[in-house]
Amino acid sequence: MKTFVSRTPSGVDSLAIEDRPAPGPLGPGQVRIAMRAAAVNYRDFLALSGAIGTRGPGGLIPCSDGAGEVLETAPDVWRIKAGDRVALVFNPDWIGGPWQATTGVLCRGSGLPGVMQQEMVVHHSEAVLLPAHLDFGEGAALPCAGVTAWHALCGAAPLLPGMSVLLQGGGGVSVFALQFARLFGARVIMISSSPERCARLRALGAHETIDYRAEPAWDKAVRELTGGAGVDLAIDVGGAATIERSVAATRRGGRVALVGLLGGMPGAVPSLFAAGVSITPHMVGSRDDFEAMNRAIAFHGLRPVIDSRYRFEQLPDALRRLESGRHMGKIVIDF
Repeated sequence: MKTFVSRTPSGVDSLAIEDRPAPGPLGPGQVRIAMRAAAVNYRDFLALSGAIGTRGPGGLIPCSDGAGEVLETAPDVWRIKAGDRVALVFNPDWIGGPWQATTGVLCRGSGLPGVMQQEMVVHHSEAVLLPAHLDFGEGAALPCAGVTAWHALCGAAPLLPGMSVLLQGGGGVSVFALQFARLFGARVIMISSSPERCARLRALGAHETIDYRAEPAWDKAVRELTGGAGVDLAIDVGGAATIERSVAATRRGGRVALVGLLGGMPGAVPSLFAAGVSITPHMVGSRDDFEAMNRAIAFHGLRPVIDSRYRFEQLPDALRRLESGRHMGKIVIDF
């Protein structure tokens, strides 16, 4: 079967397609899945460069997010059956409840074999049924970005109608958060890098947008839009590059959900105590979060925003599209 492999920590250029044997017979609790689609995330760059995860003797099979069709199940599997359309969870050992730091590998594509292979055998607890109206590419977009956005919005505290949310950019997490926040009846303020991208975000449902290149002090602009109070919740994807302004844009008693490190690992935030804002890091979410999100997606008929689609052999091109920062929403790969 065709499998993408990275044997050296040299980034996208390390990727090559290899022909590998299909997985062997099923063990207890396992299912066989024909993979139909994958989606790429910023963390894939970190894994390919060796910044996170490990490589075994057989190299690294990249990407954590994938969806496919169940071909076969072990006799003791009851949650899913042959023919079901499923996605794989980001953290295989996090079923529900609060996240617990564990030893060993937590997710695929950075230690455990990733989804860029035509067939996989996994434990049934890793599989989540897809909403019926989504295709495989849309389903593959959900495990990391979708669940992260869902968990950031409602994992630590409920997001109520009329609350205000600040989102950054047009990547997968932020666009999912825009869609979910609108479902919850929240007011959405977004920052982005150009008038054109701001216009696209408003077309997707953002109530107000701020061009942060034209207004570098975007935290003050957010305060002005909220009558000086600040937002109830800010979802920060920039880390060190944005966290101080996210705190400054959030009301006293509000919350900043730290979900990304695009601008590096944040250090101490000098204004944190005076601001009276709590910062909560989010490690994607559990399988329970995934299934709750899917119920909302199914009920409302929501569809992920797909920026572009690539073929299996075009994985390097998909990653370079992500690296360019010109995308809006998710980049998926159809097998």
